[in-house]
Amino acid sequence: MIAELIKGSPNILELIYKDLAQPSVRAVGSALGTVFEFSTSFLLPVKLLNEKIKLIFTKNLNDYKDKLEKVSEEKICEVHPQIGIPIIEKLTCTTNAEIADLFTTLLVNASNIDMVNTAHPSFINIIERLTPDEARIIKYLKDNSDILYCDFRALTGKNNGYVDVAQYLTLVPFEVELQYPDNINAYFANLVSLGILIDMNGTHKLDQKVYDQIKDKYEFEEYKLKIDTKYFIGFTTNDSFFTVTDFGKLFIAACTES
Repeated sequence: MIAELIKGSPNILELIYKDLAQPSVRAVGSALGTVFEFSTSFLLPVKLLNEKIKLIFTKNLNDYKDKLEKVSEEKICEVHPQIGIPIIEKLTCTTNAEIADLFTTLLVNASNIDMVNTAHPSFINIIERLTPDEARIIKYLKDNSDILYCDFRALTGKNNGYVDVAQYLTLVPFEVELQYPDNINAYFANLVSLGILIDMNGTHKLDQKVYDQIKDKYEFEEYKLKIDTKYFIGFTTNDSFFTVTDFGKLFIAACTES
């Protein structure tokens, strides 16, 4: 059976869909024809003999198909194998819906004449390095290019010294449903390392009310009452913000639905 699949180079779509005449299936074939041709050389049909892999791939391919239906027929273009092949590979094993959504959206934009310029191959590696929670933050950043944060600081009084009692407190955990909200600082660090965010290390001048909301949410006044006056002379905040980089904006545009 495996030898026959390799020798026969079957149409991948034939392994997934019974009716290849459906307009939506034809659109998938039009966009991914060359990608599937090369993927066949890498034994994709053999992988699809595994029922679990086939179920995962079918679900993800259907999600891609549904998104592609929103692209007018005249705008659909052939996906370059450099970006299409590794995404197809990921779609055989990606089970998390948030991560799969980024992959299929990137693939759709690589299939769209108007968006293909945003679909950079490096984005595939970035998606691989994201957790599901970080994927949710990426979608949040589509409408929020800045993330304001506060550090709560206890002042020592020596050479303007201080101790950070709490860092990078934001409204994100209250506005994004996170599975592990305690990991939020690690998420920010990863997004900075990936070039999606940059720490501006300065106060956002236009949104003082947001800083007030952060202080209220994290009970700044309660923190002040808890400091040991034997060691600290006061309590204050460092108000700053993260902003999305130009590279990050391109990534978000390519990997999240408009």
